[in-house]
Amino acid sequence: MAILAAGRKVAPAAILGNLAALGAGLLVMLVLGEIALRVADLGHPYYSAPEMYRESDDPRLLFEPRANFDGFSEGVPVRTNSQGLRERDLPLTKPAGTRRGVFLGDSVTFGAGVRDDQPYARLLETAVNGTPAGPIQTVNTGVVGYNTIQEQARLEEVGLAYQPDVVVLTFVVNDLLETFTIFDHQYEPTGSLADVKVWLRRNSNLYRFVQNVYWRVGQELRRSREGTTEPLRKRDRLEERLTTLSQIVQETRAHGASFLLVLYPDNLGDPVSPGPSGEKLTMRDELTRFAAREKIPLVDLTDALGDVRDPRARQLRLREDPHPSPEGHRVIAEALRQPLLDVLAAAPPK
Repeated sequence: MAILAAGRKVAPAAILGNLAALGAGLLVMLVLGEIALRVADLGHPYYSAPEMYRESDDPRLLFEPRANFDGFSEGVPVRTNSQGLRERDLPLTKPAGTRRGVFLGDSVTFGAGVRDDQPYARLLETAVNGTPAGPIQTVNTGVVGYNTIQEQARLEEVGLAYQPDVVVLTFVVNDLLETFTIFDHQYEPTGSLADVKVWLRRNSNLYRFVQNVYWRVGQELRRSREGTTEPLRKRDRLEERLTTLSQIVQETRAHGASFLLVLYPDNLGDPVSPGPSGEKLTMRDELTRFAAREKIPLVDLTDALGDVRDPRARQLRLREDPHPSPEGHRVIAEALRQPLLDVLAAAPPK
């Protein structure tokens, strides 16, 4: 039986053949698109692998990296030590004549998207060991998604056990967010194709690239409809975090160590809701005043790294992610080298 089309008969076999050819062509295009994005280094899998983490017994932490994990997370191979740190298995007891720096922070400190040997804490160890201030060992306790409350718990539960001479905390403005667990932020599509979508999200650069572009365009459209509004950081939340920061400083000093506060330069210019005096300050202003009150050294990485909205900053961030690139971590380490040397010089070895 034939089908009439445009005044002529078309055999079903011909239609099926055309459909098969179309399907084969689309498949070839998808495969070529996948290959092209991998060659172009686009569509990275910057997600937190849930198998890397476990629920924490500490209600302040909610979650923590598993000890001795060896797998893939945040777009790169990741290993953790026996303490659940993205770090070498250093003995807790500090070697004689060696000083230690413990680094607290979130995904920036952890090194999301870069290899185990590329986060700035490790680079700083190499940089400082080439000076008379060495030998020094750096201990990276950063965890993706942690805020200041979780960083305090991290210091108490594992950081101080490494007998630090200096504690370095890198503050990111999103540390003002509520404490959350990584398990609440996994990609969980619904519907009959949910499992297929999860597999594609984990394995296909093309799927991730298209999905990320779709999300980004949707976000920009929402912003254009709502108009541009200047973000306002809530004072009560900031005061809570500053109180926790002050406690971290006090605990650090109580264990005979020095403290260095580092400001990561994304959104530091956001205004904070006015206090009782009515004075209008930015996040940078508030944190700078805090450091002066606590008498602690502060390093603002804005000049070195550039704010995320700074065009020059793109070369120092991952291509599809706001976290520092390997070059960005190198620049951070370079910016922190002298301040860390100054802190070590002011506090002789214990």
